[in-house]
Amino acid sequence: MTPPGKMREVKQNIDAFGQHLFQVFGDAESDAFAYTVGNAEQGLPELLVIGNFPAHIIGLLLNDLGAKMREDGRPLPLGLVDIGWSVPVKIRMSGPAARDRFTIQASQYFGHDTYGVLQVMLCDPKNRYPGEDGCDPRYDVERP
Repeated sequence: MTPPGKMREVKQNIDAFGQHLFQVFGDAESDAFAYTVGNAEQGLPELLVIGNFPAHIIGLLLNDLGAKMREDGRPLPLGLVDIGWSVPVKIRMSGPAARDRFTIQASQYFGHDTYGVLQVMLCDPKNRYPGEDGCDPRYDVERP
């Protein structure tokens, strides 16, 4: 359970910036992940990244993508999305398992788990994305 003071901080960040980020650091047993909270208040999906990537890069990525989505007033398109970085990201729809396993604080904040979740995927050094043959296992994270 997330302490009430943390939920006040979440609300303050959503009010100020449109979303709040939660980052969970991985270890040898499990991957790190990060996700947004707040986009569902505007009828948009939350964003999720799974993998042991540098926290500051993932924070920038989720903040940029969340801002784009809110400015456009619609979810990010599925498939490859050019965000002006050196390589595009790939977006896919996640299901209830993502909410149950990864976005627990979002469900606590909203008081329900009926919001959508889009998984943001980064390519490996050879430009292969999760689910593609030969994708580096460090990048080929499970499909939630």
